[in-house]
Amino acid sequence: MRKEQILNIIGWIGTAMVLAGYGLYTFGIIPDVMVYHYLNLIGSVGVIAISSYRHAWQPVVINSFMAFFALVAIIRSLL
Repeated sequence: MRKEQILNIIGWIGTAMVLAGYGLYTFGIIPDVMVYHYLNLIGSVGVIAISSYRHAWQPVVINSFMAFFALVAIIRSLL
């Protein structure tokens, strides 16, 4: 498999994780906010990977903030 194909798969998985986390938490399907934060963190990193490769900087910026916010929430919960 080529690098671009792998990054595309990672990007789509990341997109699905971000959307799933948001939807599942919003509709109360996952009551634990930490699952939402982990899905957001991992999903955002996937979107950042493909967006960086394609030089699409807007998704890189917004997902960098999303990943940062999720990481801060995760760290705060561990303290």
